[in-house]
Amino acid sequence: MRTNFLLLHGYGGKHPEHWQSHLASSLEKIDQHVRYPDFPEPDMPDLEKWLEYLDKNIRKAKPESLVVAAHSLGCSLWLHYVAKHPDIRPKKVFLVAPPLNDCGISDISNFFPLPKLDLSSQNYVIIGSDDDNFISKDEFETLSKNLRVPFKLLSGAGHINAPVFGYWEWMYNECLCLID
Repeated sequence: MRTNFLLLHGYGGKHPEHWQSHLASSLEKIDQHVRYPDFPEPDMPDLEKWLEYLDKNIRKAKPESLVVAAHSLGCSLWLHYVAKHPDIRPKKVFLVAPPLNDCGISDISNFFPLPKLDLSSQNYVIIGSDDDNFISKDEFETLSKNLRVPFKLLSGAGHINAPVFGYWEWMYNECLCLID
């Protein structure tokens, strides 16, 4: 069964220098199947519209062949999606810089609170940074404990986005290991 990669952008949409854009391009160059949808109104996100759009994209792939790499608000979207669709059990999920709350940004408040989930029996990892402007190290650890998934802390990576994280070799290599 072919591995399917699903990349979920955050608030503000896709950016050409973001690690997700580089990852999509790198995986496509080696003939991998990548979905990197443009969610509607990325600067004024609506959870229900984004969930509907995600559902249209995810139903095209077999969940067990799916590798998800979500960033920031894309992580919140994913958690709401799996709360509504507990039958979706991807091969691997990377939750990168996931916010625990709306961070004082009213445009994203409808994505919070996050659903209560126990993902311990699935292959998830939370990746955060010790100097993220939107979520503290303690909040990353709290989210990790709440979801019952492992947590990887990066040093000095900010919100793990461009320009610090354009091409992200570690993530690319992790994805390569998941290709069938």
